[in-house]
Amino acid sequence: MVKCITVLTRGYYNIEQYQKLIKRNKHISSNLEDKTIDNLIFHEGNITEQHQIYIKNETPELNIKFINISNIAFQDDKKNIEIEEAPEYGIGYRHMCSFWFINFFNAVKNYDKMLRIDEDCYMDSKIDNIFQQLDKYIFVSGVKSGDCDFVTKGLNKFTLDFIDKHKENFNFKTILPKPPDGPYTNLFGLALDKILNNNAFQKYKNNVDISNMIYKRRWGDLPLWGEVIYYFFENDTLKIDNTIKYFHDSHNMYVN
Repeated sequence: MVKCITVLTRGYYNIEQYQKLIKRNKHISSNLEDKTIDNLIFHEGNITEQHQIYIKNETPELNIKFINISNIAFQDDKKNIEIEEAPEYGIGYRHMCSFWFINFFNAVKNYDKMLRIDEDCYMDSKIDNIFQQLDKYIFVSGVKSGDCDFVTKGLNKFTLDFIDKHKENFNFKTILPKPPDGPYTNLFGLALDKILNNNAFQKYKNNVDISNMIYKRRWGDLPLWGEVIYYFFENDTLKIDNTIKYFHDSHNMYVN
């Protein structure tokens, strides 16, 4: 099984602005035994070679690879979509949500297991254990979280309409409504090989993309993955592991 740890970040003019990313990387290094695992840093082509060398040199023991995703994500045609809900969330945030539900698959085609650890997440527990959990489960997270109604407007109806339209073609697990919740995706493990073999999910993902609702209504990757797990994979494929411990800096909270 080929594994990777991933993060989506931005490029900065000032080299000191990478300190949060570097702190994340140091926490990963302290809690990762298998240092051969690829650490993929996704960016828009705006992290200079000099800055890449600086970041790598701060944790030389990690196998860091910088991946320019500008050709597979953050498409220009999405910028002109009229926003219907949550205007306080800008295009950058909506691009991020789209990337972590739609686009990232194109950047991890050579991997079987992926662990997303966001730039503001500082690990305090063993990372190798999460990959071991992905031998048994399809999804792993430290906690489950709800999401607000005003950024999930119409999401569950969209899913149920999709199920109704395609119920003759796929074996859906349930057709009951669900609240807007899902795994706390700032740290999220996925068994990519098993996910990509689910044809219903693939079609649903494409329909979400075509709908542009991530951009119009700011549907987040958290509730979208919640929908997918509940309807297309069953809840027992998600492991909520309370031994996963980390600090989520942007929310100023410890997970577990």
